[in-house]
Amino acid sequence: MARRSIDIKIEEKGRDQGKLFKITEMSAFDTESWAERAINAILRNATSQDLSVLLPLVYSYVQQVNEDKSLEEVVEEREEGKAAINQATESLAIYFASMFFQLPYDELRVVSDPLLQCCSIYLNPGQTQMTEPVLNNPTQYIEEASTIFGLKREAFKLHTDFFTSGAKRHLSKFINQMDSQTDQLSDTPPTSPKL
Repeated sequence: MARRSIDIKIEEKGRDQGKLFKITEMSAFDTESWAERAINAILRNATSQDLSVLLPLVYSYVQQVNEDKSLEEVVEEREEGKAAINQATESLAIYFASMFFQLPYDELRVVSDPLLQCCSIYLNPGQTQMTEPVLNNPTQYIEEASTIFGLKREAFKLHTDFFTSGAKRHLSKFINQMDSQTDQLSDTPPTSPKL
């Protein structure tokens, strides 16, 4: 099966207006590696406020996906369950996407640069399907900063279906770590301040 791809035509006024780009998803191995780095960076940079929003979303997502039910219950609640899982998945994806683009610059570069590797430009749009990777000659093919951001955003969207699945797997480990840290903190006796 071929990798998915999308075409993006730059409509915004500027030097890149009218250029046609093709974004092709990464290989399964590259996508998995990218998702792990992205999730790790997001969780490492999450504030306690982020975690207070994120952990209930993750918990809801993991609970809904991993509920043990009989076949009859699953069939009976299929439509309702699908809607709940889709809602939890969507909420998780939206929150992760907002956190992704708020990462510190150095970490954002590490996890967003591979997204540009998915981008090619059509050399003669309408005449041929021939493309060339944007990074082969980036200053010639892209002349507006907004085009770079737009291509990264669209490449991110193309890969977020895996991102939420990867988040489920990695976040269950994270929840277990958080639970064990909480248990350790609750087992530690309080100390009285020295006067």
